[in-house]
Amino acid sequence: MLNKKTLNEIGSRPQGPGPAPLLAAATVLASLGAFMFSSIAALAVLVVGAALSMLIYMKRLKRRTVPVNYDLEEEDAARFAEVRYACEALAASEKICLVGDGLENPRDQARLAEMEIQTPPGVSTNVEVWRMDLGDSKLFFMPDSILLQDGELYRAISYASFNVAFAPEHRLGEGEAPSDAEVTGQTWQHVRKDGSPDRRRFARNPRLTEITYGRLKISSPIFETRLRVSNRNAAMHFARTLGAEDNGSSVNGRAEKGEEIRIEMAYGILGLQAGSPKAQVTKAYRKLTKLHHLDRMQDLEPEARQLAEDRMRTINDAYSDLKRQPS
Repeated sequence: MLNKKTLNEIGSRPQGPGPAPLLAAATVLASLGAFMFSSIAALAVLVVGAALSMLIYMKRLKRRTVPVNYDLEEEDAARFAEVRYACEALAASEKICLVGDGLENPRDQARLAEMEIQTPPGVSTNVEVWRMDLGDSKLFFMPDSILLQDGELYRAISYASFNVAFAPEHRLGEGEAPSDAEVTGQTWQHVRKDGSPDRRRFARNPRLTEITYGRLKISSPIFETRLRVSNRNAAMHFARTLGAEDNGSSVNGRAEKGEEIRIEMAYGILGLQAGSPKAQVTKAYRKLTKLHHLDRMQDLEPEARQLAEDRMRTINDAYSDLKRQPS
C-alpha cells in the first residue's frame, strides 16, 4: 500500500547504475594485466570479477524497485475499475492540451498531455496503472491514492482530496477541428452586423470554426493543472468519476470553492482564460452572440434551434456572472 513508509522507500531507492560498471571495467583491466603472467590467472580474474559485478548489480536493481501490491475487496476493485475506465476514455481523446495560468496566444504551439498505461518508475505492482504525463510532473492512478511524481520525488494524493471540475469551453479557431470534438458553428474573423463576412474592408478574412471542448481543472492541496480535452464527453466522465467527495469542509468554505469554480467555468464557456480582462470578456461574448443569434437559426430544424437557444442562454448566464466580477 502507498503509506508513508512505502513512499520513503521509493524516494530513498538508489539511483543510477552504481559501482557495478566500474567494477566490471576494473576486472577487464586486471585480467589483461594478469594475462601477461598467466592465461589461467587472467581467466580466473575475469570470471570472479564478472560474477562479483553481476551480484552487486542485481542487489542494487532489487533495491531500486519497491513492490506495491494490492489485494482489493470487491467494492475497492469496482471503484478502481471505474477510475481505470475514466482514464482509458480520456486517453482516447484526440487532443489533451495543457492550459496555462496566463492569457493564451493562439499562435503558440499547444503543449499536450499524454495518457497511457505505465507502472511508476521504481515501483512494481500487480495492478494496471494509468499515467497522466503533464511534462514537468506525472500522475499515476493507483487503487488507494494518486502518486504524484515530480522529478525523483514521489508524493501521494488521496482521492478524497483530488478534485476535478468540468466545464464546456467554446473556442473559435482556424483549421480543422479534432475529429472527436463537437463543432457547433462557423463564422469569419471579421463579420458584418448581419453575420455575413466583411470582405470589403478585410482582404484576409479566414473562416473560423466554433468548437466545444471539455475544460478540466484538476487540483489538490499539493497540485493543480488545467486541461482542454477535444472529447467533451470523455472529459465530463473523467470529472464525474474522479471529482472529490465532501471531505467535511465548512459550508462557507464549500460555497466559496463552488463560486470560484463557477466563475472559472464561465470564463471557459466564453473560451477565455480565468482572469481575462473585461474588454476581452465583452469581445468574446459579442462574437459568440453573433455566431448563435436566433435570427441566423430561422431555417434550421426545431431541434437545432432549441440547441442554439440553450447555448445562448448558457453564454448569457456566463457573461452575467463575469460582469459582476470586480475589475
